[in-house]
Amino acid sequence: MSGQRHATMVAAATLALTLTPLIGIFEGVGWTVPVLLTITVIATAGSLIRAAGRGQGLQTVAMCAGLLVVLTAGFGDGTALLFIIPLPATFEHFGVLASEGVAGIVTEAPPVAAEGGILFLTLLGIGLVAVLHDMFVVGLRTPALAGLTLLTMYLVPVSVAPDATAWFWFILPAVSYLWLLADDNLRRVSAFGHRFTGTGQLVSQKFPSPMARTARWSALGFIVLTLVSLTVVPTNTSGFIDRVAEDWEGGGDAGLGDVNPWAQLSGSLNRPEEVDVLRVSTDDPSPPYLRMHVLDELDSDGFGPNDYDDHQSLDLEEAEGETFTADIENLRMEAPVVPVYGTPVDLSIDGNWDRDADTGVIIGDNSDMGDVEEYTLTYTDQEPDAETLANADGMDPSDERWEANTEHPEVAEVSSHVDEALGDADTVHEKVLAVYKYLSIGNGFRYSLETTEAGNDEAIVDFLETKEGYCQQYAAAMAWMLREADVAARVVIGMSQGSRDGDEWVLTSHDYHAWVEVYYDGPGWVMYDPTPSAGVPGAVSTPWATEPAPEGEPTQEPDATADPSEAPSDATPSAEGGPTAGAEQPTDSPSLQGAEDGSEGGSGFNPAWLLLLIVAALPFLPALARGLLRRRRLDPARLTAKTAWDEVLDLALDYGVGLSDSLTPRQAAGVLGQAAPGAREAATVLGSAMARHRYSPSGADPTGLADAVRDLHTELDKNAEPRRRYQAMFWPASLLAKASAKQAEESARLARRSARATDRVRSAVRRPRRSNSRKDRSVTGRP
Repeated sequence: MSGQRHATMVAAATLALTLTPLIGIFEGVGWTVPVLLTITVIATAGSLIRAAGRGQGLQTVAMCAGLLVVLTAGFGDGTALLFIIPLPATFEHFGVLASEGVAGIVTEAPPVAAEGGILFLTLLGIGLVAVLHDMFVVGLRTPALAGLTLLTMYLVPVSVAPDATAWFWFILPAVSYLWLLADDNLRRVSAFGHRFTGTGQLVSQKFPSPMARTARWSALGFIVLTLVSLTVVPTNTSGFIDRVAEDWEGGGDAGLGDVNPWAQLSGSLNRPEEVDVLRVSTDDPSPPYLRMHVLDELDSDGFGPNDYDDHQSLDLEEAEGETFTADIENLRMEAPVVPVYGTPVDLSIDGNWDRDADTGVIIGDNSDMGDVEEYTLTYTDQEPDAETLANADGMDPSDERWEANTEHPEVAEVSSHVDEALGDADTVHEKVLAVYKYLSIGNGFRYSLETTEAGNDEAIVDFLETKEGYCQQYAAAMAWMLREADVAARVVIGMSQGSRDGDEWVLTSHDYHAWVEVYYDGPGWVMYDPTPSAGVPGAVSTPWATEPAPEGEPTQEPDATADPSEAPSDATPSAEGGPTAGAEQPTDSPSLQGAEDGSEGGSGFNPAWLLLLIVAALPFLPALARGLLRRRRLDPARLTAKTAWDEVLDLALDYGVGLSDSLTPRQAAGVLGQAAPGAREAATVLGSAMARHRYSPSGADPTGLADAVRDLHTELDKNAEPRRRYQAMFWPASLLAKASAKQAEESARLARRSARATDRVRSAVRRPRRSNSRKDRSVTGRP
């Protein structure tokens, strides 16, 4: 096996090992087959072109073509010629798949099914990374840069779902990188010639080296030390999207239409294209919010979901209040819980479902909403009056639920905001209304799709100081502040009222929402929605969110123009606000924290990320261009003493070694030998070869010149100052010199062309001299 084929196999194997963190992202292991096939096809395409002696450019084209063939064969949907040759219709279909994939990424929480658009984007991304990885490892012989591709394949799943990936997934990517470096170094060392032991005995290339054994043990020790230190040194492990894909016991699906139960206080909400999730037919003229998840575990990052570990049989009891019936058709929801209105008294649904005693959430026992086409719910709608709440006490501190529903982190800044909000409030209802009004528009709070980072350690402080946010932040802030005031409170995630379509209500992926439940002794858990309704359609009035009216006067309901604590729309639920009048939609990022796209009906893709990626790649372009030039010059099919010497001159320029044009090749080699003593012999070989190339009729044998250039490069880099070394790597002076020379040559060429054009014009307008004699009209010269 040749060195290049061996390097190709190592590159493909190391990339495949780095994909192990994806196990926490996808359901099952079926996705590994198309992924490994893609890597194999790309590696084979590059290897075949290299075997034909072609350059890196054609190798890259061949690998990209191999990726396109795989995507066409797997996702062409019959639009391709002979199933593998893409046509315009194929690329249109790819665009549709990409859009579906982006929507799926935003609306689904790990683990997700590896199919459709998500699998297409996965193979496309892995394929492009595989092309770069092969180019770094085999084509450019720069395995250190391959660490970037391996890091990319590790960071993507870890960033998207930090809780779905374990710490030990880092081991295989780290070992893969060490394997790359060791294999490349072994190939370089093996090219030096025969190996001998300390006693002078000739041994094979695979003979174990004592130094190699020491290096392996040292590397193993450093890896163990690093992993141990990560368990001791405090680090921020929240990832780019906090608590993505958190699910009880690591299981459960979260498909299109499912809201991941996380209400967090920083970031912005990214809303995908709107899709219908549920269709409801009910005799309730104004149905309340659909209740799904209860979040009652609070830390500095926000509210987390209950473990739902107290399952009880689904024996629903009668409840006070007017009874309504709802027939709910499931269009696209996949969730491990059943969305319900109010207090359910009867539920007809397929599958095995239990009821969580602490929260009332109806959770599946190996059942999922994805398997339910429709269900019927009978419920009572809670409508307490303000006077009842004003006279009610809160949860008794002796209640076993007290600690779970009042526990909160101690944050001095939050305490100061709570003291300011409460004022003279004494009863539970007074405290609730005080916090409710504190978060209102009248106190300067503003509904905003994008928040400003306030620079505090606690996300809630960011929100309370900037006074800008959306439903997740409002709900979490109100519940946190009430807990600080010793009032039992929790956050609820579900869906808003939706929009009416004839006699039915349609709930879409934009109708997810977050609100608060407060406990009163007697009425039980009562809902409040502190989010301003300015961009939240489908608001439901909550008349109890007011002070009780004095005797003899009617209760004053919230005014639509008042602040959220006093407005029917502002004070209560609604669909989660979107960039326009749409509702906020929790992203599938396992937290309700997401990024709200500022555009209407956005697809979740922000072109700014592409621009940022291009800008980030710009500093590496000179290094890539310089590496490609060196590779082309030292290609065995093109290598001559002249191309090797051209590379030597450029290396000298890159590392600041002054070589006068008046020096002969041998004299220049002497100067290089002084600058890089360890490569004096290599410099001499190169100088002599160039001299023979110039003056010998037979020319110079290029054998060994490529290795001599690499040795010289290594020694120049080793002896250079750090600043010069990085400049030679990322901003090589030889490229600037070539660009300047080319510009000067172009300027000179334009000047010559301009001069010739001027001469032609002058010749055309110049009058010939004539003699004074008019007889023969002959032209005479001057006397």
